[in-house]
Amino acid sequence: MKAENKHTTMVWAIVVLAIMNISTFVTIMYHQHKAETIIPNDVKTPKLEAVAEKYSGRYFKEQLGFNSEQMDKFREFNRPFRMQAREITLQLADVRKAFLQEIAAPNSDTAKLNALSDSIGEMHKQLKKLMFQYCLDIKTICNNEQKEKLNQLFQDIFINESPMALPGHGPMKGMKKGMEQGQCKSQ
Repeated sequence: MKAENKHTTMVWAIVVLAIMNISTFVTIMYHQHKAETIIPNDVKTPKLEAVAEKYSGRYFKEQLGFNSEQMDKFREFNRPFRMQAREITLQLADVRKAFLQEIAAPNSDTAKLNALSDSIGEMHKQLKKLMFQYCLDIKTICNNEQKEKLNQLFQDIFINESPMALPGHGPMKGMKKGMEQGQCKSQ
């Protein structure tokens, strides 16, 4: 094959890949916009609260059989954890929104998108570190039998990637709205 034919083939391959990338972004933006108009934010909040309730102090008390002394210790680190995790999650939602707005902009700034991507990654890292410390804190107040049960709960938390409704998935807009209206419950 001549060098000119190879060059032409490469150019067409690049054009096809660029078109595929653009259509992927447009499809994502379209479906996200469509989902937001179909499911109002206030409908998402009860599901978020139900997931958060699953991992509340009451949940751990019932699942692990915590006594009153264990619950007192649990409360010492649970409230600060939930407050920090909620703050990071809300920040993540804001950065994701800015990221999507920049992608949708007529002249998207790749430097800004890179910075926003880095911010999202850093916040995820902070959230994961906060989460594993929380899990280690819970472990310190458990007896051996409770630790076995706790390991199973940890599997549910980390495999499903929805720990205490904190991972920053779509429903956070509903949570933020609910918080502003005083509807969201905190532990």
